[in-house]
Amino acid sequence: MLEKLPEKLLEINETFRLHHLFRGYANPKAKVRTLVCNGTLIGLKRGLYIRADCLYNPRWRACSANRLYGPSYISFQYALRWWGLIPEYVQHITSATFRRNRSKTFETPAGTFFYRDIPQQVYPVSVIIENSEQPRFFIASAEKALCDLLYTTSGVRSIRGIEELLFEDLRLDYEGFNKLHAGTLYALSTLYRTETLHTLSDYVKRRFSDEVN
Repeated sequence: MLEKLPEKLLEINETFRLHHLFRGYANPKAKVRTLVCNGTLIGLKRGLYIRADCLYNPRWRACSANRLYGPSYISFQYALRWWGLIPEYVQHITSATFRRNRSKTFETPAGTFFYRDIPQQVYPVSVIIENSEQPRFFIASAEKALCDLLYTTSGVRSIRGIEELLFEDLRLDYEGFNKLHAGTLYALSTLYRTETLHTLSDYVKRRFSDEVN
């Protein structure tokens, strides 16, 4: 049975804040353990907890991704789905990092969180704060999420190949792609310096010549 939530218990809490919140108890650590044992708080990793009533809320899961491992922002497939560019439900939350030198995965009661490096020079570009509702969290723009994802795919050298990748393999929404900001997509695609992104920049320049030139 869930305990009545303390008035100042945040949706996502770190250990030091919980100990401060329960400083009036004889044993603050024991109080935190009690909240975890009765299911009021759910541990995401050592020292980080989410309230049980927020566990499956998409926005709080996204916010949790920012807090679990960082600096990071939501990107790749999850961001493309968030912006309505791919049709399939994306179960796992995918995020971009830099200078971590390896991929990272967290298996938590709130789901699985994946983190992958992108080049440091492009990391801060076109990352926004999604604040249409609370809580706010960092997420790639639709254009940036697409470039981040294509960075993970190597060797696409032809216009036909990039079209197949975009609309057959990734199943991007055709109309949604047409609504992307072509100038932003072109500028971003030139920053990654990979064959696939170079091909994307050529494709965007040809397809949206009036907007890019």
